[in-house]
Amino acid sequence: AYSGGVDSTVLLYNLFKLRYKYPLLLRAIYVNHNLNYESNFWMKKCSLQCKEWNISFIYKNIYIKNKNNIEQNARKERYQVFKNIIYKNEILVTAHHLDDQCENFFLFLKRGSGPKGLSGMSKIKIFDNLILFRPLLKISKKQIIHYAKQKKLKWIEDPSNKNIKYDRNFLRNIILPKITNRWPFFKNSVIRSIINYKEQEDLLTDLINPILIKLIQKDNSLFIKPLYNFNIIKRNFIIRKWIEYNKYYYLPSRKLLFIIWNEIICCKNNNNPQIKIGSYVIRKYKNYLFCIKYFPNLKNTILVWKNIKIPLILPYKLGKLIILNININYKKDSIYIRKPKNDEIIYIKFNISGKCYFNSFKNKKNIHYIWKKLSIPKWKREQIPLLFYNNVLIAELENKLVTREGTATIYQKDNFFIFWSKIY
Repeated sequence: AYSGGVDSTVLLYNLFKLRYKYPLLLRAIYVNHNLNYESNFWMKKCSLQCKEWNISFIYKNIYIKNKNNIEQNARKERYQVFKNIIYKNEILVTAHHLDDQCENFFLFLKRGSGPKGLSGMSKIKIFDNLILFRPLLKISKKQIIHYAKQKKLKWIEDPSNKNIKYDRNFLRNIILPKITNRWPFFKNSVIRSIINYKEQEDLLTDLINPILIKLIQKDNSLFIKPLYNFNIIKRNFIIRKWIEYNKYYYLPSRKLLFIIWNEIICCKNNNNPQIKIGSYVIRKYKNYLFCIKYFPNLKNTILVWKNIKIPLILPYKLGKLIILNININYKKDSIYIRKPKNDEIIYIKFNISGKCYFNSFKNKKNIHYIWKKLSIPKWKREQIPLLFYNNVLIAELENKLVTREGTATIYQKDNFFIFWSKIY
């Protein structure tokens, strides 16, 4: 990850030198946050440096829409770029150093974090199948600058690094210099504390893992019934570890854990309470807690399928619907239905109520009643495409439920199979 600053320049230079000893394949990526009018100029300088060292160079533009917490939002966007361009056999190398560790420690301390937050960055981290390597974690900023001058390296100075309205810059430029001026070995003491906190977190994780393994289900949900017998400290740690297990990387606060317990787990009515954290939603279904990706409400979404010869693309990466020729393209997971009449228009709707005669039931049933019997959580119901001819429900495409109005026989001409391909 190459920004052109002194840290990433020193890192890239060392990787460049390593190529003389090892068969190292190296690519550098510059992420332009478009927060400074000189960012395009910096990108060109980085490109020229990579050309001089014969390093493959990539640049990507990102635009931060939410300016409330610009550092955190920029980081999210930046790592999304990394995830999109990095190959399976590649490692992302970043130039985080000793001073970054200390700054992180203070930032997490400010938030009231426990051992997990205060245990700092690890040298190697794996998340979302991305391997992150930070080789400079034990090297101070002062050492990096000294090395860069010694090797006569050229780097970019971003003026925004001096802007103390950002918490990290306030620590970097005001607080930590005063502390280290009085106590020169303070940073080393912070590192010792980070190691101690990491050991505590690892020990707690080892002790709780046998319980956690039994509670986490195959679909990554959490069986919550035993939690009622645990004290608040133990259950909070289990819930936090479960959220972490679901690859949500921002630690839940004490307040958030309180809400999850009192307003979601202990909720007795059928209002399906939920809480959104970042791009995830915590929801309860029966005796299980789910941590799922946030999905927009499709209740008022209506799609018109004008040409059934062309697959219909569903919104929000739900896949596509395909009409299959009865003689050629039969698929096991498809549904056999009658063809629409000349005056019938094909619609796709979501989360619709109403009673119908379904082919596997004798009496009229509400589709929500069927979903409930099939133990389908509410949020999954909301994403199931429902096929209509005009205003008449023909089929529910997840569980292959066909209504009386949509039923076809094998002898009718031009009837077809419809297939929901969930990969798009």
